[in-house]
Amino acid sequence: MRIDVQAPFSVSEPLQQLIEEKVTKLTVFFDRIQSAKVFLKDDVNRFNHKDTRKVEIEVNVPGATLYADESAETFEKAIAGAADKLKRQIRELKKQINEIH
Repeated sequence: MRIDVQAPFSVSEPLQQLIEEKVTKLTVFFDRIQSAKVFLKDDVNRFNHKDTRKVEIEVNVPGATLYADESAETFEKAIAGAADKLKRQIRELKKQINEIH
């Protein structure tokens, strides 16, 4: 599986490893994941003046594209949250595929 990480800043090696670990772990639930795109963003909320980290993950599987995003105070928490959302989507997709066949 190809994992493409995009960010408007340089991604540290530990963060890169965490992204690869979380996204690669999704293949345990569905082994036909073809590629993944991970977008990292720093957002500043103007109302409460808090910096938030936003992670968007787009996963391509045969016949579908799954998408999840998550905002948190750290990239690590946001990555974990987005990966959990994708895990649920993958389980639903597998359930639909199994019902058809």
